[in-house]
Amino acid sequence: MREGRSHNDDMEEREMEEGEGGEDVFEMLKTDHRHVQDLFTKFEDADKRARASVADETLTALEVHAALEEELVYPAIAEVIDDEDLVNEAKEEHHVAKLLIKELRKMDAEDEGFSTKFKVLGELVGHHIEEEEGEMFPQAQEGGFEPKSISDEVSKRKGRLMQKYEGGKKSSGSRRKKAA
Repeated sequence: MREGRSHNDDMEEREMEEGEGGEDVFEMLKTDHRHVQDLFTKFEDADKRARASVADETLTALEVHAALEEELVYPAIAEVIDDEDLVNEAKEEHHVAKLLIKELRKMDAEDEGFSTKFKVLGELVGHHIEEEEGEMFPQAQEGGFEPKSISDEVSKRKGRLMQKYEGGKKSSGSRRKKAA
């Protein structure tokens, strides 16, 4: 392996090796889940200065992940599972998470209440992950959903969303409130 390779170089090489059909979309989502869980832990362990950037990275990852699931994954899963409530509950959990994200985006990481609100978001996300991985994904596969069927589309959309969210970021970390 060549020295100085970036994470993106490795990802691009892996995508080329996988060819058509790509990676299992459930594995892609589980990788995102682990990444976000790691970020919530990193936030707890970070000093006050680092918390803003960790929080911003976490919120961006959640925004991208939620959009992928809502736009592409949930509609595909809804076609093959009988438990309509499971998909509806997941959508409602996204709605609540987005409300918390919106509130957190209006705060500074050092604001009173930010850490508590961020922790509640982490707990909601943890519960959501357990239901997706423990119930929704297995039910979808049992219903005949082929996890590789939408992986290319999800991967391409993720790239576009990452560009959108990372390109639109404000200054380092969370957004500043306007002075009263």
